Amino acid sequence: MGLKIYNIEKGDFETERVCAEKAMRFLYGTLPGGLFAGAFIARPLFSRLCGIWADSKVSARAIEKFAEKNGINLEEAERDISNYSTFNEFFSRSLKPSARPVPKSGLPSVLFPCDGRHLLIRGVTSSDSFYAKGQSFNLKKFLGDEKLARRFEGGDMLISRLSPLDYHRFHFPIHGEICARRLINGKLFSVSPIALVPRLSVLWENKRVLNIIDSKDFGMCVFMEIGATNVGTIVNLKGIGETAAAGECAGFFKLGASCLATIFPAGLKLDWNSRLIEMGSQNIECYARANTLAAISREA
Repeated sequence: MGLKIYNIEKGDFETERVCAEKAMRFLYGTLPGGLFAGAFIARPLFSRLCGIWADSKVSARAIEKFAEKNGINLEEAERDISNYSTFNEFFSRSLKPSARPVPKSGLPSVLFPCDGRHLLIRGVTSSDSFYAKGQSFNLKKFLGDEKLARRFEGGDMLISRLSPLDYHRFHFPIHGEICARRLINGKLFSVSPIALVPRLSVLWENKRVLNIIDSKDFGMCVFMEIGATNVGTIVNLKGIGETAAAGECAGFFKLGASCLATIFPAGLKLDWNSRLIEMGSQNIECYARANTLAAISREA
């Protein structure tokens, strides 16, 4: 069946193939499946066991078949496929610098932080409902801080969702300084729309890493890294006090699908990609690759 998305680069709609779609619809669309997902699949132990396999030498045998079956462009990878000793090494691979170049717009820019499906929510509030109508977004629980939630109430939010088939390194969407970081522990539910449509609370129930980036162009912004099923490990390559250069690799997720959220201060005027605005108003995700232009600042 798949999921309907809009590909910004191609300028057309397409259907996203969902890994293990039947199992996903059972786990997140039925009562017995939901009970099993909550009791076992979303527990850190399940992802830890999968991680043990993915970090083992035995797992390297699965790399070639996985790449071939899913049409992964091996020409982009920094290393030859034979040089990865475990599946996780391949899964969290880095690419050649030319694969995801940083555009030069001449204006303060917001870049898409990863290869994936992106959903724009204009002026996010606690009453917002996205992915499916009838569910409210809890900004306070998502950020884990009431004061912080009040600060970002009404700001634009870009949710960027990776599938297991995507390049799993993520990049800084803006330029600034990392001034704070906090781990918020939680479960590891899937972040596919199949899971989010019936249960938006997955976004604030899951394990996540909250980063605050202080940007002279955009002010204080949130950059949230969200774990998911089989993604118990989130690796950040830069620490507090270091520069976050727009387009620079910020870190990577290990095995599985995962998600990012970038939140901007209320009142900030951004010229977002017109298709991103149009599709976001219809709860349709847009596919774009890391480091392509998502918005420019109108206040520059």
